[in-house]
Amino acid sequence: MASLFGLRAFSGLVSEMNALAQETDAEGLARWTVDELARKIGFECAWYGWAQIDDSGVTIHANATLNLPGDYFSFWTSMAEQDLLAARLLKEPGAIATYDRHSGDQNDGMTALADRYGLGKIATVMNHREGRLASFYLSSYRLGQRSRGFEPQEQEFLQCAIEQLGHAMKLSALSRDSMVEDGSISILVNESGIGILGLGNLREQLGDFFREWQGDLLPEQLRSLIAYPGQHLLPDRGIVVTCERAPDYQNMGLRRLTIRRMTPVDFLTVREREVGRLLAGGHSHKDVARMLGVAPNTVRNQTQSIYEKTGVNSRAELASLFAGNHGS
Repeated sequence: MASLFGLRAFSGLVSEMNALAQETDAEGLARWTVDELARKIGFECAWYGWAQIDDSGVTIHANATLNLPGDYFSFWTSMAEQDLLAARLLKEPGAIATYDRHSGDQNDGMTALADRYGLGKIATVMNHREGRLASFYLSSYRLGQRSRGFEPQEQEFLQCAIEQLGHAMKLSALSRDSMVEDGSISILVNESGIGILGLGNLREQLGDFFREWQGDLLPEQLRSLIAYPGQHLLPDRGIVVTCERAPDYQNMGLRRLTIRRMTPVDFLTVREREVGRLLAGGHSHKDVARMLGVAPNTVRNQTQSIYEKTGVNSRAELASLFAGNHGS
């Protein structure tokens, strides 16, 4: 047992986790970690994601499952008020909550959940983030009446692994932002506008645009955009916001907001941007007209509009403007 859950095994897991954080997003990193823990520790199913536990109950902000039926979350919702594991975590944040279907505390909700999905033993850990609405959790399940309980060493390994996963997911978010050339910050939020990952980066880099903003709930102006995919200009804030369904988070229902400072190019029409890029690339008005299939006078008029909107006065300034504008 010591060889499986000793310092060397944990160090190896953390090293792989941090290496993967450089290559994938937080959801992929969480999925890989849960798979690894299932293999190393030995459990058949799992439920994980981001949740909030307080006196009002449990709020699931985003979740996914491993080897569980598709109705698991909806059924859990029906008995959430009787979740004994959540009650333990509320009473002792940072604790490891366990449940045995055939001994210890029971209630109708827990027995219904366990019997419906064949859950024999459960161990739940949470990477509690002080002052944050959403903390990462993992509930690990061993199936059947004869399944063995989660031993202390296994529980400790689970808890430490989830704590390290929290750090690695933050590293993943930082690594992804460092690859963006236009100064954009990407954050993950749920459908209600509660920030899951990346809020620290947003506050550090672009917090001056929302000085009144506090907490994990996004400012109303950003929340109002979540349901509308695409690029949105907020001239009063001086930012551009791109909303999309995070492609690798299909099962979690998360949204990705990419936010950057506005540039003069953002005020141009799509055609004006095409003309501007071609002119900035050294093409003449005649060349641009031929390439776009329009009259040279049209290109000259659009050029004048581009100069007025961006405040440039020469081809050299135009080239410099477009050379530094990767986001539009």
